[in-house]
Amino acid sequence: MYIEQVDNRTLSDCSVLIVDDDASSRLVLETLLQDIVACESVSSGRDAIEYCRFKKPDLILMDVSMPELDGHETTALLRKKPQCEGIPIIFVTSSSTEEEESKCWNSGCVDFVVKPVNACTLQNRVKSHLKNKMRNDLLEKLIYIDKLTGAYNRHYLDDYLPRLVRDGLRNITPLSLVIFDIDHFKLFNDMYGHLDGDSCLWKVSQCISSSLLRPMDKLVRIGGEEFLVILPNTDTQGAVEVTKRLLETVYDLNIKHAASEFERVTLSAGLSTKQADDDKTIEYVMLEADKHLYMAKTSGRNCVKAEGFTITGNESPVKATKRRILV
Repeated sequence: MYIEQVDNRTLSDCSVLIVDDDASSRLVLETLLQDIVACESVSSGRDAIEYCRFKKPDLILMDVSMPELDGHETTALLRKKPQCEGIPIIFVTSSSTEEEESKCWNSGCVDFVVKPVNACTLQNRVKSHLKNKMRNDLLEKLIYIDKLTGAYNRHYLDDYLPRLVRDGLRNITPLSLVIFDIDHFKLFNDMYGHLDGDSCLWKVSQCISSSLLRPMDKLVRIGGEEFLVILPNTDTQGAVEVTKRLLETVYDLNIKHAASEFERVTLSAGLSTKQADDDKTIEYVMLEADKHLYMAKTSGRNCVKAEGFTITGNESPVKATKRRILV
């Protein structure tokens, strides 16, 4: 992956989430924007928060007056979530008083439009904020993305992880870290060459990234053939299930590796979990995950190790009776 390939998105690739309790208002907004961006809509603030747990829209159009949670309250809750803090929110309000305008700005919106909505105004403001977001996203990727694999890099880890620790403490939620290592990668490079080695790293990275189902879950390349997956709000049992699925997905890529007892590229993984009420530092959790990775490597590979868990990948090694290869 090269820098010029980092981001070539256009407006038509962007998505807008419309949040409004009135069905006719949602339909009007969707009709005005459907030729510009992809739109999805929900009917309440609660639904918007749930939507953003699994998807990350490029922009949110938020009705101010809604029952249960109004636009201001919904925005405040979304802003507390790390995966949502960079999403621009435009309020749609029926009031144009100075007091209401000030309240909108203070709630964290980037703009607002007044009902009844002027089509030209809405379309141009949406386009303007989406273009700004695409530029910001590109800049962030140039800073935080590893250009070979497309995974996040250590700069991102240094900025992102402390925020997640604080969020876990505030929300009383666990944080799991999983360290992956490509089995026998030095032997792979020696046998197939560094170009194929780079291709293998890219394929594995893309496979893992596409298998992470929540926008808050992040893949970080921490060095060489070693990767870290960050799983917020995930306990050890949940992290084990995710990791097992990732190991199986990479196994099913069936990348030939004649120097491996599995005759294909496989992963070993170690994980550790920080509970909100424990006294573990995040550095200790990283070291614990690394220790479990070492245990996985010395226990046959193609498996995940955690406190109280040993889960193997798809199959047993096809060459285990012939030889045991150690890194």
